[in-house]
Amino acid sequence: MQEPLVTVLVSVYNHENYIEECLRSIAAQRVDFPIEVLVGEDCSTDGTRSVLRRLEPELPSYFTILYREKNMGSVANGEDLYSRTSGKYLVDFEGDDFMLFDGRLQKQVDFLESHPDYTAVSSNSLVVGADSRPNGEKYPECHDEEYSWKEYFYSCMPGQSGSIMCRAQDYFAARDNFVALKSYDSYPGDRRNAFLWLCMGRVRCFQEQWNAYRHIKKGGSSYSATTRVNEGYVKNEVQFGRTLVEYADRYGTEDARRTARLTWYRLRLKWAFSKLGSERPGQVLRELMGERGRVGLLLSPLRWYGVLGVRTLLGRSATL
Repeated sequence: MQEPLVTVLVSVYNHENYIEECLRSIAAQRVDFPIEVLVGEDCSTDGTRSVLRRLEPELPSYFTILYREKNMGSVANGEDLYSRTSGKYLVDFEGDDFMLFDGRLQKQVDFLESHPDYTAVSSNSLVVGADSRPNGEKYPECHDEEYSWKEYFYSCMPGQSGSIMCRAQDYFAARDNFVALKSYDSYPGDRRNAFLWLCMGRVRCFQEQWNAYRHIKKGGSSYSATTRVNEGYVKNEVQFGRTLVEYADRYGTEDARRTARLTWYRLRLKWAFSKLGSERPGQVLRELMGERGRVGLLLSPLRWYGVLGVRTLLGRSATL
């Protein structure tokens, strides 16, 4: 049996109403290379497992559905899927999202195969609600064909996570190095990944909607639906920024080091003036004055809020 060129991972938990649309959209992809699709069903409490057992005989042979014996949690479920990956390229998908264009995987592979200096490629995403119809929201994705450090600083992602294809082994190596340095408990993986891909090389952003991202604010499993801003969240956010700096100092370019520090000091200054922060403004300012480019670092929160404010007024999504 031929080794797959692409591995698509699908993490599934309580996606009874959405998983069929997700998997059928992947099965509909037209490609001229072997692929594998690994589905991790994490002991859902709804009817997801029944839907999968009904679908399984109808899916192509390159689909493998892993029925967990007990709930592993989203992190452990994902890590197990990563460990089983054998493709040169990786797509990390969620069971409630779906692909819109049946040539998506082919287009992304063709680009990466012919552009070895690129580490990842994304597309735009259509934001949909529970009914799979556009809900009027816009994903905060890059509007340029080339992702940049500037866009990273302004919290703009190259694309929604499921829209991205990357070089699997390069990504896993960089991710392991980052995790070895991390001093936070949890923080959105898409922000870490975008930073890593820029450190590793270039990122191409196709300005076409090839992916659908389901965003359900109430009762959903999205980050915005489940996150609560408290002291723990603030600590994680600041420590994430610190990890960016440590990683960039070891593995990044000058642009990476600069962007990491801008991000870290923006977060520290932001929370130093809040009751939820553990640092005081004077402490942060004293450290900042010892850095190169301290004026830029000092002004980083104003730049960030100013640019995102203008983008919002122009109808561009700044967050979701």
